[in-house]
Amino acid sequence: MPSARHRRAAWLAVAVLVLAGGGAATAIEYRQAKIERQANAALGGVGRRALPIMLANGCAGCHTISGVPGAQGQIGPRLDSTLSSKLYIAGVLPNSRENMIQWLRSSRELVPHTAMPSTGISDQEARDVAAYLYAMR
Repeated sequence: MPSARHRRAAWLAVAVLVLAGGGAATAIEYRQAKIERQANAALGGVGRRALPIMLANGCAGCHTISGVPGAQGQIGPRLDSTLSSKLYIAGVLPNSRENMIQWLRSSRELVPHTAMPSTGISDQEARDVAAYLYAMR
């Protein structure tokens, strides 16, 4: 049977591991919150408002979208953490904040033969969705 000293040392080791793991999780959460704040500021949107906008406009029917329940669509491209590093939207528009906002609102006016429907969402809603999309990690 281990001595009281050994049991204390074992508990201390467990406590250190738990705290270290918690610290790593906190660092990851802090980094993600920072990315979200930066995307919100850059786009003039609030990514946390995007989920109901995407669900109401059927985005989940065509796209697989990280963090969106039921968004397992296979028609449009997968929307995940790689989106911000893509060079083009729809293969033709330079991937910029303003192009993304316009694309989310009126894709068919920009690229007439795209399968993506023009959603007609407001400028603010498009900014919220773009902030969410660009903040994905």
